[in-house]
Parts: sequence; structure tokens; C-alpha cells
Amino acid sequence: MCLHPSALNERGAEILHTNRTFQLKSLETRARDVLKLIPSLQNLLRPVNRLPPEVLSHITRCLLQRNNAPDTRQVIPLTQVCRYWRESIISVPANWTLICNLSKGLTALTLQRVKAASLKVHLDAGIRDPGSFDLLAPYAQNVNTLWITGPTTIEKLRRALPDFPRSTPNLRSLSLNSVVHQDQSIDPFESLASTLEYLEFFDIPLYPSILRLRSLTEFAYFVYEFDLHLDTLLDFLEENHMLERVILDVSFKEASLRSSRRQTTIGNLLRYLSIYCRGVANSQAIISRIALQRGAQLDITTYSSGQLNDILSGVSTTHLSNLPSPIFIKYRTCPRSIRLSGPNGKLSTQSPFILVEGSTFVEFPLLPLTHVQEFRLVHRSPEGASHALTPLVFDQSPFPALEILVVNCETSISHLLSALFSNPPSPPLLKTLAFIGCNLTEDFMEELTQYASKRKDTTSGRLYKVVIVHPDGVFPSITAIRKLKEHVSVVDVRIGAKLPGDLS
Repeated sequence: MCLHPSALNERGAEILHTNRTFQLKSLETRARDVLKLIPSLQNLLRPVNRLPPEVLSHITRCLLQRNNAPDTRQVIPLTQVCRYWRESIISVPANWTLICNLSKGLTALTLQRVKAASLKVHLDAGIRDPGSFDLLAPYAQNVNTLWITGPTTIEKLRRALPDFPRSTPNLRSLSLNSVVHQDQSIDPFESLASTLEYLEFFDIPLYPSILRLRSLTEFAYFVYEFDLHLDTLLDFLEENHMLERVILDVSFKEASLRSSRRQTTIGNLLRYLSIYCRGVANSQAIISRIALQRGAQLDITTYSSGQLNDILSGVSTTHLSNLPSPIFIKYRTCPRSIRLSGPNGKLSTQSPFILVEGSTFVEFPLLPLTHVQEFRLVHRSPEGASHALTPLVFDQSPFPALEILVVNCETSISHLLSALFSNPPSPPLLKTLAFIGCNLTEDFMEELTQYASKRKDTTSGRLYKVVIVHPDGVFPSITAIRKLKEHVSVVDVRIGAKLPGDLS
């Protein structure tokens, strides 16, 4: 049967209309897809979204390190910036090495993305939910760093990591806090990785397996609940020839000190030794028996500078021969600390529970100060305190070689430099004065200008530079700055800036 020509025309028109409608809808769909892509494409064109994956990974790890993060929780927002950031960050296993038992879901996500990379695990013993432990157990051999916080038992630890420490053969760093073992006759750390490099123990005895370690480079030991013999600790330190950093907060009984067989110092490669003073005799026993390498640093936390003097006075001068003759001192008033640094090493002291009272300056340790060339003072009230600290007076007489004085003080500094202004040292060697966040009043600036003017025409005692940084202090007027510039070079640093390179 043949169709009438008019019917054919109508059928053709209908087909043509259908095709055109389909084409229009297809074009509309494609147009919508393109419009949806425009924001994403514009986002990709931004410089921050064209960073190399290596840079994004570096940013990620710096963020975690700066915030001392226990897990990868802070990485999640970075993966939501754009598709490129998400793919770049997720594809690098090294960005997902931190695991904590705070969240079972986050632990599962992290283990999925970390693949076979080494793990840094933080287990909080106070969290009772074992879900994260169950997920972690199959990855025990990948654990490189293990922190355990809060009192726990070796049995609970082995529920999280079955057959610990045998199940962690690649462990390099271990920090344990008060791990109690029910059977004290059995060594709970047998089969601990012999290649362990960092060890931190809180109230845990030095079991035989620990004493056999020989690859440690860092050791931190804190003992409060049980007796430790001095020779046991010294033998352990001496036999670990690779040790470079040691932190000790220990206390010995008088009987332990009297029965010590140690007569000579320990030979080692220590570059850093930190001691918390729990009695002068304890600190002397450790310092006098541990020889430090030239260029090493000795930190002593004390309750007072007098206690520090008692400690050092009982140690032979030859034993501390690598530490004296400092050329640099940094003094902080809260917490009270002093750091002396010289060509032969460093000595740092802290008195965290004592604030400086009165208007006098600080009692310095019994070490020579005649070669000190730079002094930095930080005088700040404790965090949260509503009162200002008593103004200090700086006396330059103990520092005849002082060339640089940096002051970071939130109170009036007129008293601080009154002795300096009224009685210049002879011969005056001070070349640079720097003020950070200080209350520089107009009267003080006038006094400083007169001081610079008096020294302008001298050869050996000329003041060459005054640096002013203003993060939160009272800033002097431009007129006061111009008057001072007539006699000395002034580095006028405004809000948010940093010290010049030679003073930072």
C-alpha cells in the first residue's frame, strides 16, 4: 500500500522535528556539562591548585608535624579543596602514616590509604573501645613508631598488638608510659627489635632485654615509682656507644650513690644531655660520670640558680672543660631559664616554678662570662597572668665583651637600661641594640638618643645599629626615630615583621 504524498511529507516533518528535538536536548545536556566544568576548570587554573604533588605532600606532613597530630584527621580537609588536591594527597601513602585509636572509622580509612608504608601508631590506653585495635593487628609488622600513653598492662598492649614485641620486627621508636607486668620474674620485652633507635620509658624497669640494646641513638628515662641503682643506668649508657641524646629524670637512693663502683667517666658520643635536678647529689653523680663531647649541650632543670651553682661547684673544672667561655646568652624569665652557648658547647638551665622577684637582675651560674658577646632577654608574664613582671635592671659589668643586646620585654624598659645609660662600660663595646615588642616611650627614646650621641665620636665604643620590632609594644613616633637616626643607624621594623637575619 502506497502512502499519499501529503502523508509522506507529514511523516518526514515529524521525523525531522524529532531529530531536531533530540539534537537540542543533547546540546542542552552538553552545555550544562560544560557549565558545570567551568568552576572546576577555573579552580584548576589557580596557582595554588597547580602545585606539584611533592609540594602538596610536603605541606601535608608539615601540617601534621607542626600540630603534633596523633592521626590523619587534619589531612581530610586538604582532600576537599579540589579534585586535584584530593587525588594528589590520597595517592601518596606517606601522607597517611599516623594512626590513633580515637576513631575506628578514621583508622580503617588510614590503613586503606597507607598501603605498605611504615606506620606511626599512637595508642591511648584510656580508650576502652577495642575496634581500632582489631583493625591494627594485621599491620603490626609495618609499625615503625609506637607511642603508648596512659598507664596500661603488657596484657592489654598485647591485645592491641598480639604477640608484642615479637610482632613488631620493624619497630624503630618506642615510647611507653607505666606498662605494668603481672609477673615481674618474666621479661615482657623479650624479642624487642634489636635495631630500636629511640626509647622513652616512664616508670618501667630496665629489664634484661632493654639492657641488651645496642643500637639506640636517643634515650629518655623517667623514674618516679621504683628504686634504680646508679651503676645499672651508667652501665647501660656506656654500652650503648651510638647514643647521642639522653634525657634523665631519675632519683637514686643514698645507698645507691655510696655503693657505686664508678670512678671514671663514661666515654660516649653524647651530643645532648638533659637532667632534671632531684637533689644536688643525684645531679652531680650523673654529670660527673658522663663525659660530653666538645660542642655538646647540657640542660639542667632546677628549682633555683643557687641549686645550679651547688651542682656545678661539685663537678671538676676539667670535666666541664667543653662547656665554659660562652659567647651567647639567652635568658627567659617565664619559665625562668638561662642558656649559655659558646664555641665548646652549651649549658641550659631552667627553673620553671620560680619567677624573678625584685628589681635586681639574675644570678648567673658559676661559669666565666667575660667572653659573652651577645645577650638576649625575654621578659614576659606567665600565660594567663593579669599582672606585669617587676621591671629588671640590666648591669653590663659582668659582660665586658658584650656587643649585641636584644630585649623582648612587655613592661617598661627604662629601668632595664638605666645602669647601661648612666654608667657605660669602659671600654664600651656594645654595637647593636634590638627592642622587640617593648614600650618605647618618648622619654626613653630621648635618653637613647643622648646615649648614642655620646658614643658617636668614639672609635671602639660606637653604637652602630638600633633595631626596633613592634609586634605588640608601644611604638615611638617618627620624630623620635629621625632624631635617633642622626647618631646611629636605625632599622625600623613595623608590625608583623621579623628581626634582621643577623639577629633572628
